[in-house]
Amino acid sequence: MGVYTLSYPLVGFTVGLMKSSEFYYEDFAVWAVFLLLLLGSTDSLTVCRLSDVDDWKSIHVKYILQGFWLVIIILMICKHHDQETYGQKLPYRYPLYAIVLVVILKGYLRIASMRMVSKSYLCKKVKVIAEYMRHNDNLPVPFNPVTMEGYRYMVAGEKYCVNRQPGSKLWYKGDGLKVVTVEQIWQCTGRLLVLARGKLLKDLCLSMALSKMLNRRFVGFKLSEAGNEKTHDFVFKGLLAGNTPHQRAFKVIEEELVFVHDFYYTRYYYLYQKGRYIALCLPIVMLALCSWLTYLLVKQYKRSSLLDATIFVTVVVAFLEAYQLYLYVSSGWFKVALIQSYIDTPFLRRSRCLEMIIGLLLRLKAIAPWKRSLGQYCILQELGRKSRVRNCLHYATLYLVDKAMKGSKNSVKLSEDVKKAITDSLLASNGHLTNGVTSLQRNGVHDDLKWACDATATDGAVSRTIVAWHIATTLCEQKLDIQAKEEDAVKTASTLSKYCMHLLAFAPNLLPDHRSISESILDQSIDEASKLLKEAKDKKIKGKNTKIEARCDILMEINTDGCVADETRLVARGVHLARQLIDNIQDFTTRWKVLSDFWAEMMLYVSPSDDARAHLEVLAKGGEFITHLWALLTHAGVLKRGPTEPKDVV
Repeated sequence: MGVYTLSYPLVGFTVGLMKSSEFYYEDFAVWAVFLLLLLGSTDSLTVCRLSDVDDWKSIHVKYILQGFWLVIIILMICKHHDQETYGQKLPYRYPLYAIVLVVILKGYLRIASMRMVSKSYLCKKVKVIAEYMRHNDNLPVPFNPVTMEGYRYMVAGEKYCVNRQPGSKLWYKGDGLKVVTVEQIWQCTGRLLVLARGKLLKDLCLSMALSKMLNRRFVGFKLSEAGNEKTHDFVFKGLLAGNTPHQRAFKVIEEELVFVHDFYYTRYYYLYQKGRYIALCLPIVMLALCSWLTYLLVKQYKRSSLLDATIFVTVVVAFLEAYQLYLYVSSGWFKVALIQSYIDTPFLRRSRCLEMIIGLLLRLKAIAPWKRSLGQYCILQELGRKSRVRNCLHYATLYLVDKAMKGSKNSVKLSEDVKKAITDSLLASNGHLTNGVTSLQRNGVHDDLKWACDATATDGAVSRTIVAWHIATTLCEQKLDIQAKEEDAVKTASTLSKYCMHLLAFAPNLLPDHRSISESILDQSIDEASKLLKEAKDKKIKGKNTKIEARCDILMEINTDGCVADETRLVARGVHLARQLIDNIQDFTTRWKVLSDFWAEMMLYVSPSDDARAHLEVLAKGGEFITHLWALLTHAGVLKRGPTEPKDVV
């Protein structure tokens, strides 16, 4: 936002200096035009924050006025001085005029893209999907989640679906065959979709359809299919079927959220809907114009350092345009459009040459906004750490920068073991989500440890459970040697424990408890841990309390009498829980299986949420793993948490 705010006045000031300078250089016009390109016309992002979408009119009125004056000044530079200085007009004025026109078209695309995700426009588009799904849910058709028979999730063709009047059945306008569904794609017999890679292409189209269904939650429409057996089986017997269900399921959800991110924060959606050919033409036209301009520059003038700089800038702009073209062609939007054309046009399926070209285009790899990482936060490790630089910025910017109260942010790569543990827990639950008690019962330790999951306080029950189990997991981990810490169960439990604490510390609005309650519980836990360590130091308990290993040793020596009944002493409850885990479960493998299964179940338990906007906002920053789980549970029809009592285990 700072770059966008500064770019217009700085570029305007620089162009003004060129216009008012005592000397005139023939390449000033080229530099002025390329400065205009720096105003965001070479990237695909439309907004940096979700709140900017609601203010799209006021934002772009300012940009249009500022851009208008810059264009006027640039045109004046092209026409001024050249007659007096050289006796003729600039020989390269025509490619410059054409480049300015392309810049204006790009600005229009950006404005149109923001308008298409504004509330008034978006509600109309998503309403069609909501009515379409409601209509299909009432059709008594057989379904098979493996072959996708009966799953008429819409991939493309919303504009061909209309509703005659409220309460009437859905009907098709014009050519209803242009409505492409997941079922149709799975039934296509084209070579590209039948071969091994065809499964990935089909799943990409499925991700597109799921993203349109997920948009209903962002707008506020009811999910008519929630609770249906067909919806439940789609995830549990479809996405999660096979030998490695976690790989396919999370790949589909990841691509789905990429579509959602692009829909709200880039102009890909507009290009996919209305300007599919403009997306390809504008970069190609810009490449041609840059080549034309470079040819004229080299032909007209003798080589100099200024001319070399001008040619270099021209080449850089051409490279950026080529890169922008690659980003769009490699995006899922272009690939789905290509697959749609491949299905609708029999000629493309009969021509081996065209089929090979389409196959090569579909192999291009896109750049995903999510880095597949999990944030990590450990209370005992970050205790007492504060960023002095950030705190100075907090006061220097008059509280514009948040104060660093909870330590620094860390992250680790999302491992396959973590995804597998969560999918195994989800399959075992069959959609009945509990706060860890089912995993305790399944491992035969429910009677001994259920007190750590039973929070009598209604406010902040989830946050209290997370803190207590996080302390216990950290204490148990510090008792292990280096080799034991590399075990899959240990790494899974530790990673999920620290990720839940990361959410509690830095993204509490994604958790079930109210944000203020979660923050208060975390602050109380930090104060409690600091107080316990200070009391231990005063009592001269052996060990320095500056490192996490020493802190864990000190905490394991504190008195935890009465903490089970006192839910305000969360750190003490965590210490008591750690002692029970170590003393009662002597077998190392069993102990960490209990912790791994608990955190996998807890991760699923905290994922359902009605605050869809909070998940949409974090996508602008790269996204969170909990959003992937939230989307997966949504498509399984699991929108609410179940009671905390475990189901009977056979």
